[in-house]
Amino acid sequence: MKSQRLLALFLLLVVLIAAGCSRANETPDATQAATSTLPGAGATATLSPQPSPTATLTPEPTPISPSVTISDQPLDESGILRAEQVALPVPGWLVIYRVLDGGIDDVIGRLPLAAGVYDQVEVTVDTEMATEQLVAGVNIDAGTEGVFEYPGVDEPFPGASEVEFNVELLLPTPQIEVGDQAIAEDGVMLLPRAELLETTWVVIHADDDGEIGAVIGSRLFSAGEYENVPITINWRRATPVLYVVLHEDNGVSGVLDFPAGDMPLLNGGQPIVAAFSATFPPEVLVYDQPIIDGRISIERAISNGPGYVAIYNEIEGEPGFIIGTAALEEGLNENIPVTLLQSAVTTQLFARLHEDTEPGDAFNFPGQDPPVLFNNRLPNASAFRTDNGAHVFVGDQRLTEDGAVIIDVVISPVPAWAAVYEEADGEPGALLGQTWVSAGVNRGVVVELDGPPNSGTLYLIMYQDLGAAEEFEAPGVDVALRDGENQPIRVPFTLLPPLEL
Repeated sequence: MKSQRLLALFLLLVVLIAAGCSRANETPDATQAATSTLPGAGATATLSPQPSPTATLTPEPTPISPSVTISDQPLDESGILRAEQVALPVPGWLVIYRVLDGGIDDVIGRLPLAAGVYDQVEVTVDTEMATEQLVAGVNIDAGTEGVFEYPGVDEPFPGASEVEFNVELLLPTPQIEVGDQAIAEDGVMLLPRAELLETTWVVIHADDDGEIGAVIGSRLFSAGEYENVPITINWRRATPVLYVVLHEDNGVSGVLDFPAGDMPLLNGGQPIVAAFSATFPPEVLVYDQPIIDGRISIERAISNGPGYVAIYNEIEGEPGFIIGTAALEEGLNENIPVTLLQSAVTTQLFARLHEDTEPGDAFNFPGQDPPVLFNNRLPNASAFRTDNGAHVFVGDQRLTEDGAVIIDVVISPVPAWAAVYEEADGEPGALLGQTWVSAGVNRGVVVELDGPPNSGTLYLIMYQDLGAAEEFEAPGVDVALRDGENQPIRVPFTLLPPLEL
């Protein structure tokens, strides 16, 4: 019995030893590690840390900032400029401006572009408008697609910088040369030299306070070179300084359409101009007019140095005694009042220029201050009458910005009304506006119109102010004003269409 217990214990010990050896020879799992524990404790597996899953991001495009990059460059007659880069976040425009007097001026070129970034972008500009300094910018195309609406909705991109750059103008340019000269009674001036690239008007303008003024002469030339060519001018409307200006011939061929067309040729955005000084025969421009408050008014006179205008009465059809004088400054004098010795006034009067041999002294003739001679002879005096009634001067014209017409001159012996009517079936129709004028010489009379007229022909009718002073009462007590031939003053003139800018 004892031997059986010993055998059972022996077999149990063998089994336990075999089991322990089998566990010791196991290969550990790749994600587990064996851990020793205190006696009597069970074995536990420890998990290795796993990386957290991450989402894959979709790349977003970099926002485009509106900009233009452009450098100094030459500009030839092709008119092409090149920008290194143009960037637009939405459809827009590459815009080129000219610079005048240090500031951004007119647009001279533009190019529509879709959204995106563009390299080496070519844009064509108006070479006649180009200046040596230009500005490039980018505008948004906010209005009708592909239609440049600036000024308007197609404004520059907010925050986009404009870029200044310089151009070397490599452009053929017409040339003119003119010198100071004396112009005789035939009104012919000489143009010493002209080099023209196309059919061109050579236009002579008067001076208007230092600016290019009214046209007083013109001649059309074909392309070519010219020397000592004559041009006839209206010297009685001339000024001591005149301007030769080159104009295009793009309207009716052979007809100077300025200012409606045939605009000045431009170089660097400026007209091609040559100024010169001129002298003229002694001349006094004076209209027939009534004597008002013992005075008459001289329209204009040009004095070569300080001088006088003298008014003579009439004796047997010739200038008689001097009955009034007025001092003249050197150059052009306009709207000159002259007070007369009324007891010596005749219905026929004469005006003549005199020298001022002692500037600063009073008029002293015949001792000093003799009449001005021309080519060593005494020119005819300018005759005018004081009994010729009323008359007016009005030309074809456009409405002013304020919707008015301008009557050049109104001369009346009495207070009067200048009334403007539209045309209806060849006769004056509806009244458009009226302006009161005083007795005497009135210049630049403005008549404001009530609304735009329906026709191109207007009528100026003059009325005496016979009723309540400065109250228009025609038809009625304010009857028609008559001229020197006792005819009612009714003058048709044409209202021209607005200029297309």
